[in-house]
Amino acid sequence: MNYRVTQQKVYDKTGKLIEGYSGNFRADTGECLAITSDKYKIVHHQDALDAVQSCLDFGDYKRKLYSIKDGRRLFAVYDFNDQRKQIQKGDDVGFRLLLKNSYDGSCGIDLSAGLLRIVCTNGMVVMAKDSHVTRPHRSSGEIDLGFLSETIQRSKMQWTASVEFFKEMSNTPITQREGGEMVDSMVNDKVIAKKHADEIKKIWEKPTYDLDRSRNTYNLYNAVTQYLTPLAEEKFEQVQRTSRQVLKHLTK
Repeated sequence: MNYRVTQQKVYDKTGKLIEGYSGNFRADTGECLAITSDKYKIVHHQDALDAVQSCLDFGDYKRKLYSIKDGRRLFAVYDFNDQRKQIQKGDDVGFRLLLKNSYDGSCGIDLSAGLLRIVCTNGMVVMAKDSHVTRPHRSSGEIDLGFLSETIQRSKMQWTASVEFFKEMSNTPITQREGGEMVDSMVNDKVIAKKHADEIKKIWEKPTYDLDRSRNTYNLYNAVTQYLTPLAEEKFEQVQRTSRQVLKHLTK
């Protein structure tokens, strides 16, 4: 992910310049990563990481990076050790900040809040409509630290609000059977595949953790995240998208 990217003019098969577009090329191999508008300005992954980390003031954290499609997109996950809130007795969640950057035009610098369930280190998403804030790659390439600092603070507030959201879910009882039917409905609505639903139902029917033995929509979502979290090592982007779709389905 540490390679640099250069923008070059692009031409059609006849050699004619294609107006309004540029190619984003790896500086080391010459590979074309994407064709984007010539208004699109490259922000290098390392520059984005350095800028974000200069704005973090929530104490110690652990960072993990996920490279998507040979670095065309990058996710950085920051978990803050001392930022915790309780959803139910003995069930704490930590503050997670997610950074996304791209070279393929799919996003600008994108920041959003997430959660880390401490008891099982499962990742959880935030449902707030404005949970993602993106700054397009259309400036001079210099990163606006004021924007980053303000957005990071907003993400922290979204995390706090989401804790209350999950508390409400934990107070929404369902039966064992209803939980299974809700998972089946996710298959019918094409939120998840049947093979995934079968594994989720196994966790729902025989919870791994005592905290998950209560039958409510929050613990059903925990069964989903428990199944999805290990898959994130290879399919982080897909897991994030699926987790958000499942949560939306459970709370519609």
